Amino acid sequence: SSLALLPYIAPYTFAPILIAALVGIAPAIVSALIISVLFGILQDNSIEFLLIVFLAGAVSSFIASNITKRAMLVRAGIMAGITSGAAVLILGLIGNLSLAVVSQQAFISIIVGVLTGVVAVGILPVFEQLFQITTDITLLELTDFNHPLLRRMQMEAPGTYHHSLMVANLSENAAAEIGASPLLCRVCCLFHDIGKLVKPEYFTENQREGINPHEEKNPSMSALVIKAHVKEGVELASRYKLPQVIIDVIRQHHGTGLIQYFYHQARKEQKKQIDTPDCKDQSKPQDLAKVDESTYRYDGPCPCFKESAIILFADSVEAASRSLKKVTQPALEELIENIITSRIADGQLDQCPLTFKELHAIKSSFTYTLLNMLHSRVEYPKENDEAASNTTTETKSNQDNEPTKTGNKQPV
Repeated sequence: SSLALLPYIAPYTFAPILIAALVGIAPAIVSALIISVLFGILQDNSIEFLLIVFLAGAVSSFIASNITKRAMLVRAGIMAGITSGAAVLILGLIGNLSLAVVSQQAFISIIVGVLTGVVAVGILPVFEQLFQITTDITLLELTDFNHPLLRRMQMEAPGTYHHSLMVANLSENAAAEIGASPLLCRVCCLFHDIGKLVKPEYFTENQREGINPHEEKNPSMSALVIKAHVKEGVELASRYKLPQVIIDVIRQHHGTGLIQYFYHQARKEQKKQIDTPDCKDQSKPQDLAKVDESTYRYDGPCPCFKESAIILFADSVEAASRSLKKVTQPALEELIENIITSRIADGQLDQCPLTFKELHAIKSSFTYTLLNMLHSRVEYPKENDEAASNTTTETKSNQDNEPTKTGNKQPV
């Protein structure tokens, strides 16, 4: 009868599928258990119905966790439907129910499972926006290099784009070593410097033909321009509706660190002014000696989670590694150790849960990755030199075999 089919029309795997995709498998299993108990109570304390609902919910939760494609949600719904259909068929035959009724119930369960998966695909983005949760599906979609911001970087700031790719490789490998999210690190690295799109020519990696706009500005103004790329990156990320976690990394990837180059430039200029003969006023040297350090520090905040801290280190390490005259393992290890130690001493990790064991693993990962990224190659012979060498050899050979006027060969 129609009433016997009514309970199987309910989408009891909908909540477990969404919770598994958004939060994880453990909360999804709990939700499946709660829903199965409630459905069992509604069906006159039916243990059979409780088992059917729980099995379908558990299977769908397992498949929907750690998904990388939205189509996998449909697969979770299909498998949930097949599981509930099989359970209905087995329990119905054990209970000596009519084969026709049991077959109809199993068929309805499969159809409802498929429809549940399809609806979950459309509903998932709504819940992501509502609860500010970023799933792996969204992160993978953002790795598409045809994203408008990444396309702009390729055209307008190619140096920054290449730097972002290198930082992504460093961060991804380090995150895998300590059990953090490699995918989150990669995506955040791709977008962490998008603020440089506003004034790309002010950053070394984008400067061409020896033109440096900082030469015409004083250190404080240059530091202001450099600092601004963080704020401008946040504004661009908000405009393009990037997830909140990426915006957090953009804010935190420099922490409250010191822009050392321009800070030392400012102190050097102050010292020159103090040493000038015209500076006779005793109070004036005291005023000139003061350089406000806060002017040359990023606004922060400091990294608050592991992935953000990894990116902070990787960003500095990748940039500094370009200054090495000779890339060797001891030189890289010393460079990485100095950068990480200085960041810790500067209080950049005060709000981050990284342990010393994880820091050691990060250092080792950085060293290994950089050695592979910056390895030297065998110098290939130039085509012109090779052609010249062949010509010389051929000419010499012809001379050796050329007969003299008397008909004898030249002496060797």
